[in-house]
Amino acid sequence: MRNVMKIAAPALIAAMGLGAAMPAQAATPYHRVDGYHRADNANWREARQISNRIDQLQRLVNRADRRDGISRREARGLRQDVNQLRRTYNAYSRNGLSHREARLLDRRIDRVKARLQIERHDRNGRDNFRRR
Repeated sequence: MRNVMKIAAPALIAAMGLGAAMPAQAATPYHRVDGYHRADNANWREARQISNRIDQLQRLVNRADRRDGISRREARGLRQDVNQLRRTYNAYSRNGLSHREARLLDRRIDRVKARLQIERHDRNGRDNFRRR
């Protein structure tokens, strides 16, 4: 009995130690086998912000079109630009955005947003007054 206790006691202690460590590892957020830790990746937040900006830009174009702030032709062109931005974002974000890709998308979003502002104020093909 004494020999069994000499072997079983250290094995039991080791098993208890491993059991205590495993739940802490299992609780790590977004842990994946390939080593990509979403919670630790700063680019993940940046990619999410870019996606949100593209969504916001789409809403702004739709709102300007709905309120007759831009003509239908202008809205169609802006929607095409936003859709191209979305396709580019999807292609870039498949393997995670690099800083270069994020900056490129930011600049393109800013350009489309500036174009929307210009189109909203140029009054092409629209009355110079609001109908009530």
